[in-house]
Amino acid sequence: MNHAAEPFTSTVKVLDRYDRGAFVRVNDTGREGWISLAHADLSPAGPLHVLTVPTEVAREAGLL
Repeated sequence: MNHAAEPFTSTVKVLDRYDRGAFVRVNDTGREGWISLAHADLSPAGPLHVLTVPTEVAREAGLL
């Protein structure tokens, strides 16, 4: 099984955002990183957001 193809989904707090990216903090771990919105699904969930990105993108951003 290719684990890199599995999505990373987590509740995050958006700390900063611009038209093509967002700086987020993972709610469970406190890890922070910039995510390109071209590779991410960032859905509002109350005061937080649900982030879904490919695992490799999350790893490169320092979220894993």
